[in-house]
Amino acid sequence: MRHFLGLISIIVLLLVSCASPYRALHEIKDTKATALKYKPIFKREVYRCTVDGKFLFKKFHLSGILFFKQMDDGNTRVVFQNEMGFTFFDFGWNQNDSVKVYDILPQLNKPAVVKLLKKDLNLFMMRGLDKPSETLYKKDRDTYYRFTLSKGYAYYIEEDGKLVRIENVGKHKAVTTIIIGEKKTAHDMPGSILFAHHKAHFTIQLKKIEEHAD
Repeated sequence: MRHFLGLISIIVLLLVSCASPYRALHEIKDTKATALKYKPIFKREVYRCTVDGKFLFKKFHLSGILFFKQMDDGNTRVVFQNEMGFTFFDFGWNQNDSVKVYDILPQLNKPAVVKLLKKDLNLFMMRGLDKPSETLYKKDRDTYYRFTLSKGYAYYIEEDGKLVRIENVGKHKAVTTIIIGEKKTAHDMPGSILFAHHKAHFTIQLKKIEEHAD
């Protein structure tokens, strides 16, 4: 009997640990509310960028400058370079949100890595989202805007009227969390951004370089 009860306890613990935290969300019918009110709008923004983790070369570290730039033709470029101008990657988006790789370091030019970087930037810039799939949820005082992805979901999470994080969710839990720093207005680029990849075990940290900074 004790063995049976112990087995039941283990099964219950496993079920609880595997339960999705998103099951506690309560859907709200609001056709006017949308996460797109937080879509970044920019001409040119510059960030100090550090990449750390265990993914490609066991432990690795990259640092440099990440540029977000809106081109005159309406396209968008995101370029990551070191301080000497050597390019780690250079991605471009057209007005239909199609992505093109202009340049990338050979060590990074792996299908899984390119796909992950594209997804990160798409989620942050709110590109290529399935807008008709957007669903609104509440949990306590927080608002969750959910979009359906080809695999899983993207949640844009609002606290006290501010976008604070983005979560790329698989079956039960987040595989990537994007922490959004302070923004002057809803559409401004944040002062800091942290991309945390829970399965791939690496982070990308961005800190904005203000225009007046050297």
